[in-house]
Amino acid sequence: MKQLSIDAASPESARAMIAALSDFKAELREGPRGDQVVVELDGDHTEIVGVLNALQQYVTERAGGPARVELGGKQYAMHPEPECADRQLPRA
Repeated sequence: MKQLSIDAASPESARAMIAALSDFKAELREGPRGDQVVVELDGDHTEIVGVLNALQQYVTERAGGPARVELGGKQYAMHPEPECADRQLPRA
C-alpha cells in the first residue's frame, strides 16, 4: 500500500485538507516536519489521480501557496492553478 503525505502549515490547514480529501482514507499524523495529512492509497492509478485532483482544487481555492507532497519517496510542490482568464489567448 502506498502513502501520499502532505505537509500542513498548521493544524487548521491540516483539518481543512482532511475535509477536502474526505472521499479518501486521509488522517492527521505527526511527521518529521510537523503535522502531515497522510492518505493511504490502494495503488489504483484512478485513486491516485482522484486524490491529486482533490488536493489541487484545495490548493487553488486556498490560494495560500504550494502544498508540499511526498509520494513514493519523492517530494513535490503542488502550486495553485492560475485563474481561467489567465489561460485565454489575447485577441488580435
